[in-house]
Amino acid sequence: MKTTIIATVGASLIGNIKRNVELNSMYEMNEFKKIADYMITKITDERSLGAEVNSVESILKEKFLDERKNLYLLVSDTETGIKTGEILKNYFENSPNSNFENVYVKITEKLNDENREDFKRYGLRNIVKNMAEIIKKHGTETIINATGGYKAQIAFALAPGQGMDIPVYYMFERFPTVIKLPPLPLSLDYKLYTEYLYFIDQFDEEEIIIFDKEIENQYKVINEKLIPLFDIERVDREKYIALNPMGQVFVESAKFYYGINKQKELKLSERKNSFIFQYANSEGHSKEIINSTGIEKIFENIPFIERVILLGNSESERSGKHFRIKIMGNYLKCSVYCKNGILDMKIETTAQNPEELFKGKEEIKSILEKIF
Repeated sequence: MKTTIIATVGASLIGNIKRNVELNSMYEMNEFKKIADYMITKITDERSLGAEVNSVESILKEKFLDERKNLYLLVSDTETGIKTGEILKNYFENSPNSNFENVYVKITEKLNDENREDFKRYGLRNIVKNMAEIIKKHGTETIINATGGYKAQIAFALAPGQGMDIPVYYMFERFPTVIKLPPLPLSLDYKLYTEYLYFIDQFDEEEIIIFDKEIENQYKVINEKLIPLFDIERVDREKYIALNPMGQVFVESAKFYYGINKQKELKLSERKNSFIFQYANSEGHSKEIINSTGIEKIFENIPFIERVILLGNSESERSGKHFRIKIMGNYLKCSVYCKNGILDMKIETTAQNPEELFKGKEEIKSILEKIF
Protein backbone atom coordinates (compact mmCIF):
# COMPACT_ATOMS: atom_id res chain seq x y z
CA MET A 1 0.00 0.00 0.00
CA LYS A 2 1.30 3.44 -1.00
CA THR A 3 0.52 6.23 1.47
CA THR A 4 3.39 8.72 1.25
CA ILE A 5 4.74 11.03 -1.46
CA ILE A 6 8.14 12.69 -1.47
CA ALA A 7 7.93 15.62 -3.91
CA THR A 8 10.86 17.72 -5.09
CA VAL A 9 9.88 21.39 -5.34
CA GLY A 10 11.01 24.12 -7.75
CA ALA A 11 10.04 27.76 -8.20
CA SER A 12 7.74 27.62 -11.23
CA LEU A 13 4.72 28.43 -9.05
CA ILE A 14 6.28 31.71 -7.93
CA GLY A 15 6.73 32.78 -11.55
CA ASN A 16 3.01 32.21 -12.10
CA ILE A 17 2.12 34.10 -8.93
CA LYS A 18 4.20 37.14 -9.91
CA ARG A 19 2.34 37.41 -13.21
CA ASN A 20 -0.94 37.85 -11.32
CA VAL A 21 -1.25 41.33 -9.74
CA GLU A 22 -3.56 40.18 -6.93
CA LEU A 23 -1.48 37.11 -6.08
CA ASN A 24 1.79 39.01 -6.30
CA SER A 25 0.50 41.51 -3.73
CA MET A 26 -0.30 38.64 -1.35
CA TYR A 27 3.12 37.12 -2.02
CA GLU A 28 4.91 40.36 -1.14
CA MET A 29 2.96 40.37 2.16
CA ASN A 30 3.81 36.69 2.85
CA GLU A 31 0.09 35.82 2.91
CA PHE A 32 0.62 32.18 2.01
CA LYS A 33 -2.76 30.91 3.24
CA LYS A 34 -4.57 33.53 1.14
CA ILE A 35 -2.56 32.55 -1.93
CA ALA A 36 -3.45 28.89 -1.42
CA ASP A 37 -7.14 29.74 -0.94
CA TYR A 38 -7.05 31.81 -4.16
CA MET A 39 -5.45 28.89 -6.02
CA ILE A 40 -8.12 26.51 -4.74
CA THR A 41 -11.17 28.70 -5.41
CA LYS A 42 -10.31 31.01 -8.31
CA ILE A 43 -7.70 29.47 -10.62
CA THR A 44 -9.26 27.39 -13.38
CA ASP A 45 -6.22 27.05 -15.66
CA GLU A 46 -4.37 24.01 -14.27
CA ARG A 47 -1.05 25.10 -15.77
CA SER A 48 -1.13 28.19 -13.56
CA LEU A 49 -1.07 25.98 -10.47
CA GLY A 50 2.48 24.91 -11.25
CA ALA A 51 4.31 21.64 -11.86
CA GLU A 52 4.16 20.43 -8.25
CA VAL A 53 0.37 20.73 -7.92
CA ASN A 54 -0.32 19.27 -11.37
CA SER A 55 1.98 16.29 -10.86
CA VAL A 56 0.78 15.43 -7.34
CA GLU A 57 -2.87 15.70 -8.37
CA SER A 58 -2.14 13.55 -11.43
CA ILE A 59 -0.63 10.89 -9.17
CA LEU A 60 -3.85 10.93 -7.15
CA LYS A 61 -6.11 10.82 -10.24
CA GLU A 62 -4.16 7.88 -11.64
CA LYS A 63 -4.53 6.13 -8.26
CA PHE A 64 -0.80 5.58 -7.80
CA LEU A 65 -1.38 6.47 -4.12
CA ASP A 66 -3.74 4.33 -2.03
CA GLU A 67 -4.18 6.73 0.91
CA ARG A 68 -3.36 10.45 1.30
CA LYS A 69 -1.45 10.16 4.56
CA ASN A 70 1.83 12.02 4.09
CA LEU A 71 3.25 14.51 1.63
CA TYR A 72 6.85 15.68 2.04
CA LEU A 73 7.80 18.79 0.08
CA LEU A 74 11.57 18.97 -0.45
CA VAL A 75 12.38 22.63 -1.05
CA SER A 76 15.63 24.41 -1.84
CA ASP A 77 17.61 26.34 0.75
CA THR A 78 16.45 29.71 -0.60
CA GLU A 79 13.87 32.30 0.39
CA THR A 80 11.87 31.49 -2.75
CA GLY A 81 12.03 27.76 -2.05
CA ILE A 82 10.85 28.15 1.54
CA LYS A 83 7.97 30.46 0.54
CA THR A 84 6.95 28.04 -2.22
CA GLY A 85 6.89 25.24 0.34
CA GLU A 86 4.61 27.18 2.67
CA ILE A 87 2.17 28.03 -0.14
CA LEU A 88 2.05 24.40 -1.31
CA LYS A 89 1.65 23.15 2.25
CA ASN A 90 -1.46 25.30 2.68
CA TYR A 91 -2.75 24.21 -0.72
CA PHE A 92 -2.29 20.46 -0.21
CA GLU A 93 -3.76 20.58 3.30
CA ASN A 94 -6.97 22.28 2.12
CA SER A 95 -7.64 21.53 -1.54
CA PRO A 96 -10.51 19.03 -2.04
CA ASN A 97 -8.55 17.61 -4.98
CA SER A 98 -5.49 16.70 -2.95
CA ASN A 99 -5.96 17.21 0.78
CA PHE A 100 -3.41 15.18 2.76
CA GLU A 101 -3.53 14.21 6.44
CA ASN A 102 0.02 15.48 6.93
CA VAL A 103 2.07 17.89 4.82
CA TYR A 104 5.70 18.58 5.73
CA VAL A 105 8.07 21.17 4.27
CA LYS A 106 11.66 19.92 4.42
CA ILE A 107 14.47 22.32 3.53
CA THR A 108 17.43 20.74 1.73
CA GLU A 109 20.34 22.58 3.29
CA LYS A 110 22.86 24.22 0.95
CA LEU A 111 20.75 23.37 -2.09
CA ASN A 112 20.90 26.74 -3.81
CA ASP A 113 22.66 28.40 -6.71
CA GLU A 114 24.59 30.91 -4.61
CA ASN A 115 27.64 28.72 -4.05
CA ARG A 116 28.61 26.19 -6.72
CA GLU A 117 30.87 24.16 -4.44
CA ASP A 118 28.28 23.94 -1.64
CA PHE A 119 25.63 22.85 -4.17
CA LYS A 120 27.87 20.08 -5.50
CA ARG A 121 29.49 19.00 -2.23
CA TYR A 122 26.57 19.30 0.20
CA GLY A 123 23.28 20.23 -1.48
CA LEU A 124 22.95 17.22 -3.76
CA ARG A 125 24.05 14.86 -0.99
CA ASN A 126 21.48 16.39 1.34
CA ILE A 127 18.71 15.62 -1.16
CA VAL A 128 19.68 11.96 -0.92
CA LYS A 129 19.93 12.10 2.89
CA ASN A 130 16.51 13.73 3.23
CA MET A 131 14.89 11.17 0.97
CA ALA A 132 16.59 8.29 2.75
CA GLU A 133 15.41 9.56 6.13
CA ILE A 134 11.79 9.67 4.91
CA ILE A 135 12.01 6.30 3.16
CA LYS A 136 13.49 4.75 6.28
CA LYS A 137 10.45 6.00 8.24
CA HIS A 138 7.75 4.94 5.76
CA GLY A 139 9.48 2.14 3.84
CA THR A 140 7.81 0.74 0.77
CA GLU A 141 4.69 2.83 1.39
CA THR A 142 6.64 5.68 -0.26
CA ILE A 143 6.67 6.97 -3.83
CA ILE A 144 8.77 9.82 -5.26
CA ASN A 145 7.47 12.65 -7.43
CA ALA A 146 10.58 14.10 -9.10
CA THR A 147 8.85 16.72 -11.27
CA GLY A 148 9.87 19.95 -9.53
CA GLY A 149 13.20 21.58 -8.85
CA TYR A 150 16.69 21.76 -10.32
CA LYS A 151 17.49 19.23 -13.06
CA ALA A 152 20.23 17.78 -10.87
CA GLN A 153 17.71 17.51 -8.03
CA ILE A 154 15.43 15.45 -10.28
CA ALA A 155 18.30 13.16 -11.29
CA PHE A 156 19.26 12.49 -7.70
CA ALA A 157 15.63 11.79 -6.84
CA LEU A 158 15.64 8.98 -9.38
CA ALA A 159 18.82 7.35 -8.08
CA PRO A 160 17.65 6.75 -4.46
CA GLY A 161 14.38 5.43 -5.86
CA GLN A 162 16.32 2.93 -7.91
CA GLY A 163 18.62 1.95 -5.06
CA MET A 164 15.82 1.58 -2.51
CA ASP A 165 13.23 0.10 -4.89
CA ILE A 166 10.87 3.08 -4.57
CA PRO A 167 8.73 4.07 -7.62
CA VAL A 168 9.63 7.44 -9.17
CA TYR A 169 7.13 9.53 -11.16
CA TYR A 170 7.68 12.51 -13.42
CA MET A 171 5.37 14.82 -15.35
CA PHE A 172 6.73 16.23 -18.59
CA GLU A 173 5.49 19.73 -19.35
CA ARG A 174 3.34 18.72 -22.32
CA PHE A 175 2.11 15.41 -20.93
CA PRO A 176 -1.42 15.29 -19.46
CA THR A 177 -0.43 12.84 -16.71
CA VAL A 178 2.61 11.69 -14.78
CA ILE A 179 4.57 8.68 -15.96
CA LYS A 180 6.49 6.13 -13.95
CA LEU A 181 10.17 6.44 -14.81
CA PRO A 182 11.89 3.21 -15.87
CA PRO A 183 14.69 1.93 -13.65
CA LEU A 184 18.23 3.06 -14.34
CA PRO A 185 20.75 0.55 -15.77
CA LEU A 186 22.37 0.58 -12.35
CA SER A 187 23.47 -2.26 -10.12
CA LEU A 188 24.73 -1.61 -6.58
CA ASP A 189 26.99 -4.20 -4.98
CA TYR A 190 26.00 -3.96 -1.32
CA LYS A 191 28.62 -6.53 -0.29
CA LEU A 192 31.20 -3.82 -0.90
CA TYR A 193 29.45 -1.71 1.75
CA THR A 194 29.97 -4.26 4.52
CA GLU A 195 33.41 -5.27 3.25
CA TYR A 196 34.68 -1.68 3.50
CA LEU A 197 32.38 -0.50 6.27
CA TYR A 198 35.36 0.47 8.44
CA PHE A 199 36.24 3.11 5.81
CA ILE A 200 32.81 4.13 4.48
CA ASP A 201 31.17 4.59 7.88
CA GLN A 202 33.51 7.47 8.71
CA PHE A 203 31.53 9.55 6.21
CA ASP A 204 28.15 8.81 7.80
CA GLU A 205 28.47 11.67 10.27
CA GLU A 206 31.31 13.72 8.76
CA GLU A 207 30.60 15.81 5.67
CA ILE A 208 34.26 16.07 4.72
CA ILE A 209 37.42 14.46 6.14
CA ILE A 210 41.05 15.59 6.03
CA PHE A 211 42.93 13.32 3.62
CA ASP A 212 45.75 12.56 6.03
CA LYS A 213 48.16 9.62 5.82
CA GLU A 214 45.88 7.21 7.70
CA ILE A 215 42.87 7.97 5.48
CA GLU A 216 45.06 7.83 2.38
CA ASN A 217 46.32 4.35 3.31
CA GLN A 218 42.75 3.13 3.85
CA TYR A 219 41.63 4.70 0.57
CA LYS A 220 44.41 3.02 -1.41
CA VAL A 221 43.18 -0.50 -0.58
CA ILE A 222 39.42 -0.10 -1.11
CA ASN A 223 37.86 -1.85 -4.10
CA GLU A 224 38.29 0.14 -7.33
CA LYS A 225 34.49 0.03 -7.85
CA LEU A 226 34.16 2.39 -4.88
CA ILE A 227 36.66 4.99 -6.12
CA PRO A 228 34.09 6.95 -8.24
CA LEU A 229 31.96 7.46 -5.11
CA PHE A 230 34.50 9.81 -3.51
CA ASP A 231 35.81 13.26 -4.37
CA ILE A 232 39.27 14.39 -3.27
CA GLU A 233 39.89 18.13 -3.35
CA ARG A 234 42.37 20.65 -2.04
CA VAL A 235 40.93 23.50 0.02
CA ASP A 236 43.22 26.22 1.43
CA ARG A 237 46.30 24.02 0.91
CA GLU A 238 44.71 21.11 2.81
CA LYS A 239 43.58 17.95 1.06
CA TYR A 240 40.07 16.61 1.84
CA ILE A 241 37.99 13.60 0.87
CA ALA A 242 34.19 13.36 0.85
CA LEU A 243 31.41 11.20 -0.51
CA ASN A 244 30.03 12.68 -3.71
CA PRO A 245 26.26 12.66 -4.39
CA MET A 246 26.40 9.25 -6.11
CA GLY A 247 28.39 7.95 -3.16
CA GLN A 248 25.64 9.16 -0.84
CA VAL A 249 23.10 7.28 -2.98
CA PHE A 250 25.17 4.10 -2.59
CA VAL A 251 25.53 4.51 1.18
CA GLU A 252 21.87 5.31 1.84
CA SER A 253 20.72 2.50 -0.45
CA ALA A 254 23.02 0.01 1.27
CA LYS A 255 21.85 1.13 4.73
CA PHE A 256 18.25 0.76 3.58
CA TYR A 257 18.98 -2.67 2.11
CA TYR A 258 20.57 -3.99 5.28
CA GLY A 259 18.05 -2.23 7.49
CA ILE A 260 14.97 -3.59 5.71
CA ASN A 261 16.09 -6.87 4.17
CA LYS A 262 18.82 -8.12 6.46
CA GLN A 263 18.45 -6.67 9.94
CA LYS A 264 15.32 -8.67 10.75
CA GLU A 265 17.28 -11.85 10.12
CA LEU A 266 20.15 -10.82 12.41
CA LYS A 267 20.17 -11.05 16.17
CA LEU A 268 23.19 -10.08 18.23
CA SER A 269 23.93 -12.54 21.01
CA GLU A 270 23.83 -11.34 24.61
CA ARG A 271 27.08 -10.88 26.50
CA LYS A 272 28.13 -13.88 28.58
CA ASN A 273 30.11 -11.99 31.21
CA SER A 274 29.43 -8.93 33.34
CA PHE A 275 29.24 -5.54 31.66
CA ILE A 276 32.42 -3.45 32.01
CA PHE A 277 32.61 0.35 31.95
CA GLN A 278 36.31 1.17 32.05
CA TYR A 279 37.84 4.50 33.04
CA ALA A 280 40.45 5.81 35.47
CA ASN A 281 39.27 6.96 38.91
CA SER A 282 41.47 10.02 38.52
CA GLU A 283 39.34 11.34 35.69
CA GLY A 284 37.06 13.52 37.77
CA HIS A 285 35.61 15.50 34.89
CA SER A 286 34.72 12.30 33.04
CA LYS A 287 32.93 10.93 36.11
CA GLU A 288 30.94 14.16 36.30
CA ILE A 289 29.77 13.76 32.69
CA ILE A 290 29.09 10.03 33.15
CA ASN A 291 26.92 10.72 36.20
CA SER A 292 25.05 13.62 34.61
CA THR A 293 24.20 11.67 31.44
CA GLY A 294 23.58 8.28 33.03
CA ILE A 295 25.47 6.84 30.08
CA GLU A 296 26.96 3.91 32.02
CA LYS A 297 23.51 2.57 32.92
CA ILE A 298 22.22 3.19 29.39
CA PHE A 299 24.96 1.02 27.88
CA GLU A 300 24.66 -1.63 30.60
CA ASN A 301 21.00 -2.08 29.66
CA ILE A 302 21.93 -2.91 26.06
CA PRO A 303 22.58 -6.68 26.28
CA PHE A 304 24.97 -7.04 23.34
CA ILE A 305 27.45 -4.43 24.65
CA GLU A 306 30.32 -6.20 26.44
CA ARG A 307 32.61 -3.34 27.39
CA VAL A 308 32.81 0.45 27.13
CA ILE A 309 36.24 2.07 27.41
CA LEU A 310 36.58 5.78 28.03
CA LEU A 311 38.93 7.30 25.46
CA GLY A 312 38.86 10.84 26.81
CA ASN A 313 36.78 13.91 27.40
CA SER A 314 36.81 17.61 26.73
CA GLU A 315 35.08 20.67 28.09
CA SER A 316 33.98 21.83 24.65
CA GLU A 317 30.46 23.13 24.35
CA ARG A 318 27.76 20.98 22.82
CA SER A 319 27.72 20.89 19.02
CA GLY A 320 24.61 20.70 16.87
CA LYS A 321 24.34 16.97 17.59
CA HIS A 322 23.80 15.31 20.96
CA PHE A 323 25.90 12.27 20.08
CA ARG A 324 27.87 10.64 17.30
CA ILE A 325 28.46 6.94 16.72
CA LYS A 326 30.48 5.29 13.98
CA ILE A 327 32.16 2.02 13.11
CA MET A 328 35.92 1.87 13.64
CA GLY A 329 37.29 -1.49 12.51
CA ASN A 330 35.62 -4.15 14.69
CA TYR A 331 34.30 -1.76 17.36
CA LEU A 332 32.16 1.37 17.67
CA LYS A 333 33.30 4.84 18.66
CA CYS A 334 30.68 6.94 20.42
CA SER A 335 30.86 10.60 21.44
CA VAL A 336 28.19 12.01 23.74
CA TYR A 337 27.71 15.80 23.94
CA CYS A 338 26.23 17.39 27.05
CA LYS A 339 26.36 20.73 28.85
CA ASN A 340 29.41 19.57 30.84
CA GLY A 341 31.46 18.59 27.81
CA ILE A 342 32.09 15.74 25.37
CA LEU A 343 32.68 12.10 26.32
CA ASP A 344 34.52 9.86 23.80
CA MET A 345 34.13 6.11 24.22
CA LYS A 346 35.06 2.83 22.56
CA ILE A 347 32.20 0.28 22.54
CA GLU A 348 32.92 -3.43 22.23
CA THR A 349 29.99 -5.66 21.30
CA THR A 350 29.19 -9.31 20.64
CA ALA A 351 29.03 -8.64 16.88
CA GLN A 352 30.82 -11.32 14.87
CA ASN A 353 30.85 -9.68 11.43
CA PRO A 354 30.33 -6.27 9.74
CA GLU A 355 26.60 -6.84 9.22
CA GLU A 356 26.08 -7.54 12.94
CA LEU A 357 28.22 -4.54 13.86
CA PHE A 358 26.09 -2.35 11.57
CA LYS A 359 22.96 -3.68 13.27
CA GLY A 360 24.46 -2.96 16.69
CA LYS A 361 25.33 0.58 15.66
CA GLU A 362 21.79 1.24 14.38
CA GLU A 363 20.19 -0.17 17.54
CA ILE A 364 22.42 1.90 19.85
CA LYS A 365 21.76 4.97 17.69
CA SER A 366 18.01 4.39 17.97
CA ILE A 367 18.23 4.14 21.77
CA LEU A 368 20.39 7.26 22.13
CA GLU A 369 18.09 9.28 19.86
CA LYS A 370 15.24 8.70 22.33
CA ILE A 371 17.34 9.83 25.30
CA PHE A 372 19.51 12.71 24.03
